[in-house]
Amino acid sequence: MFKKYGVLGIILAILLIIIGGFLIVQNPLSGPTIKTTNTISGTQELALNEQDLQQLGMTSNGTACQTEEEYTNIVDSSLGQYSFCNYIINSLNDTEVIIELQKFANYEALNGSYQYESQHLFSVQGLISENDYGDQSRFRVNNENDYGGQYNEPNIYYYHLWICKNEYLIHITSKGSREAEEYIPNIGRLILSKFG
Repeated sequence: MFKKYGVLGIILAILLIIIGGFLIVQNPLSGPTIKTTNTISGTQELALNEQDLQQLGMTSNGTACQTEEEYTNIVDSSLGQYSFCNYIINSLNDTEVIIELQKFANYEALNGSYQYESQHLFSVQGLISENDYGDQSRFRVNNENDYGGQYNEPNIYYYHLWICKNEYLIHITSKGSREAEEYIPNIGRLILSKFG
């Protein structure tokens, strides 16, 4: 009789450990659960305002940011928001900056889009840094080994910075001067500061 209850006790203990383990482990597809106070409700709130532009030494390139409220994500057809803004760096003649701001319905759509956009058609030779602006960020410059890189104009530099924050993907691109490498991270940090 003792052997019968001893085996049942061991089986019960093993079952409790297994069930407890399932309760602790998160679904890996859902990404990490991070509790933050998010005061941002849309991509328009991340766009640079006049004070931001003055601080960065930039001006708007003719038109204000354009926002699409019901943007369809190409990765999984979920709905989100998309804003597109065009600027010029004042001290770097003819250097344009484009900022794309996307809000996704969920982590899977964000991650899929980030992985595709930040690696598609680019070589590793142009990579400047990864994860310097959050867990998922990538900063790079054009390189002749990129797809179509042999057609790049000489002495024209294209910098790209992708940053993921909550359900948002921030993509900052510049075209022009090599010195824009110092401006692009500052733009990224300023946008990130809007999350509070």
